[in-house]
Amino acid sequence: MPNISLSIAPELDKNFDNAQWVNSYTDSYATATYGSRYVFARFHQTTLSAGIRMNWTFTPKLSLQLYVQPLISSGSYSDFKELAKPGTYSFNLYGQGSSTFDNTTYTIDPDGTGPAPAFTIDNPDFNFVSLRGNAVLRWEYLPGSVVYFVWTQTRSDQETIGDFQFRNSLNRMWTLHPDNIFIIKFSYWINM
Repeated sequence: MPNISLSIAPELDKNFDNAQWVNSYTDSYATATYGSRYVFARFHQTTLSAGIRMNWTFTPKLSLQLYVQPLISSGSYSDFKELAKPGTYSFNLYGQGSSTFDNTTYTIDPDGTGPAPAFTIDNPDFNFVSLRGNAVLRWEYLPGSVVYFVWTQTRSDQETIGDFQFRNSLNRMWTLHPDNIFIIKFSYWINM
């Protein structure tokens, strides 16, 4: 129909990083890195999003614009390690040599039975969903004078799941509690 235009712009991104920053932890036994343990991990991320836009012109004086942007992103971390020496790209992989790593509690002991204390990191895995949208109804009630009725809605949520689960994420997106904003903008043209 000539009075309706629809555009859909999907996007799929895959990201891999062998040494993604996680956090740093103070440890006086980490003398090679000046009293801190700089923790990194292998990182895999998948993001699926789309920009969906529709313009509908009912009459020259009345039109509706809709825009929706769904987004699903998941990231998983593995092979946790610490920087071996400053100014290098060398790492000590946790769980190898004398170090230990518990993948259920995320507890790390950098030297096993040695004097360095064990520490626990938060699970950095994530599955993030977001839905943003707005609708704008434009009505030119007099020549040059316009009223805009605007509705904006956002929904978002995050879980500590690193798997990309399209169907579950999509279902979760629609069941989230939305934040709604309604605005009315009024303008009146005065001819002088």
